[in-house]
Amino acid sequence: MRTSSKSPATSHPLQDNENNAGSSSLVSTPKKVSFESTSGKGPATTQGGSSSTLAMNRFEIAEVSESEEDDPVEAHEEGHRRRFRLAEQRRLQKEQLAQKCVSSEEMETMRSGLYNARESPNPIELRILNGEFPEGLRGSLVMVGPGLLDISYSVQGELEQSTRTFTFGNLMDALPLLTKITFDPNAKSIVHRSRLIAKHVAGRIQSEHGINAKHPGSLYMSESNQTVLTKFIPRPTYRTTAEGDCCSQDVQLFVPLQGSTQNIVCTNHTGALQNIDPVDLRPRAIVEAKEINKAFACSLSCPHMQYDPNTREHFTVLQDVGFRSTTYSVVAISEAHPDGYVVATFTAQASVLHSFSITRDYVIVPVYPYEVPIGGPGYRWDDSLLETLEFDRSQPALFYVISREYRRVHCAYKAPAFFALHQINAVQETAADAVSIDCIAYEDDTILRRLRIDSLRKANAGFAIPSAQIRRYQLARITMEAQRYVAGSRVANIPHAQPMVLRNEPAELACIGPAVSGKPYRFMYGVSHVDRLHRTDAGLPTYAQAAGSTVYNCLVKLNVADAAEAPKLWSRKHCHPSEPVFVPRSSDNEDDGYLVSVFFDSMRIASCLLVLDAATFQEILIAQLPSPVPVSFGHAKFTI
Repeated sequence: MRTSSKSPATSHPLQDNENNAGSSSLVSTPKKVSFESTSGKGPATTQGGSSSTLAMNRFEIAEVSESEEDDPVEAHEEGHRRRFRLAEQRRLQKEQLAQKCVSSEEMETMRSGLYNARESPNPIELRILNGEFPEGLRGSLVMVGPGLLDISYSVQGELEQSTRTFTFGNLMDALPLLTKITFDPNAKSIVHRSRLIAKHVAGRIQSEHGINAKHPGSLYMSESNQTVLTKFIPRPTYRTTAEGDCCSQDVQLFVPLQGSTQNIVCTNHTGALQNIDPVDLRPRAIVEAKEINKAFACSLSCPHMQYDPNTREHFTVLQDVGFRSTTYSVVAISEAHPDGYVVATFTAQASVLHSFSITRDYVIVPVYPYEVPIGGPGYRWDDSLLETLEFDRSQPALFYVISREYRRVHCAYKAPAFFALHQINAVQETAADAVSIDCIAYEDDTILRRLRIDSLRKANAGFAIPSAQIRRYQLARITMEAQRYVAGSRVANIPHAQPMVLRNEPAELACIGPAVSGKPYRFMYGVSHVDRLHRTDAGLPTYAQAAGSTVYNCLVKLNVADAAEAPKLWSRKHCHPSEPVFVPRSSDNEDDGYLVSVFFDSMRIASCLLVLDAATFQEILIAQLPSPVPVSFGHAKFTI
């Protein structure tokens, strides 16, 4: 937690200044872009205040001169009083103006893209800056990411009240902003709407001067600014409100919750699902996993649910962390089974699990090598997950293969220690009796620990996000291994999952075309670093990074079936894209479609919608959003 005398500014100091348009990275934009200030009145003047203030001052001075004619003595005294009030008013105006002046530190924060977002709950039609409306593109992009990173609160001192700021430690802990961008091909319009969906959590932070964590491990890596005694204070009932939990890890669509599938569902890693109205983005309720089914009680959950369009089931993985061991439960929910059911359970060590895979017959759960340094009680009493669990490179990672038909653990595989936040695809090869798992693999969990907000805000600090490889893990001879598998087998007796590097180019937040999900595929798309891609082309290691490239600054297209094919990339100077989403066209070609993303322009301090041709990687459209969206490690879905 970081405290300061005032919170970072939420609007940049160049608002409505046309002279700054020339410094934009959108050099091909035919129109100049102006930005509205937070107050909607444009930039403050540096002398004498605004025109309305000057008019008020002239009016009050005129009143003084007129009143002097009635009673000179009284008018003289009243004049002194009025002049004193005017002087005090001017002093306050100067203080307010000084507060509006942006310091170099605040400017650095704004240009990092990591500062508080402003919601736009009413629909706003976006203005196209470059290109034209994508032909035939219909539907909505729904994305969730960080919205509130700094929350100011008041502290009463002995003589006066002061303002301090609570800052989340890790980007994954920030309170979410939900955004919906709708494409209408008939009207050729693009409509934007956004909403901060955890305002009650923000209110509690203001009143409690920190986070009174609802669950142990509720935070990834943030200082709660609370004492141990707060854990014994009864939880207020407002924690069960529709905005009473931070569900910021992923967004799902059409999940059967509370008797309906007409919803947007945001998830977190502690078993909470936020039911949200798909039209106006108003939160409806927070639903705990155990409220769906008592058998779903858990300490941790996998925020990335998996959906099988053939059976119309949503799957997730829950962890019930105990004193000596952790019970994993693979669970499913569907319209046919709204109360859900447990597919299978198994026992393993606790792990940070962000995503998993499914195929037609199996659910594959990776368990990465972690240890709890001081046992179960240490986990139970620590608010930050990454300060409780330690990555253990000496132990292997495990893949548990769950049979969907028999509802039990089929077998398990081991691989040298690695960590992955995101799976790319899982392909079941029936003839070979094998499953291939493609993922973005790291040597350890440093990627999560490096998503510290204070470090990411410093562009020239030489701070580097680690690089990953695109790897495939082959789980072979599943039927034979299922006959040999015995629950609780020693790790030495578990077969190996053979890893293969598909691409050395670093990438994250990967997506593929929905038509090839669960099938052999060629192309994947994601975010990356331009300088690291160039280092890969030159045959240099990618872990080295030039100072200042802390946040992903390009989109990349990689052919995983042909490592010799050069990557395609999109980049603009000072621009940082978020997770891309592939939207297919009617063609049978795998890469025939659109790639939709939102990027932050650190020079303009603005965010824009981007649509690319997925095949050629050429720009089709750039449209400006009403207000900046923080640089995101969040996720998005596209729905028609």
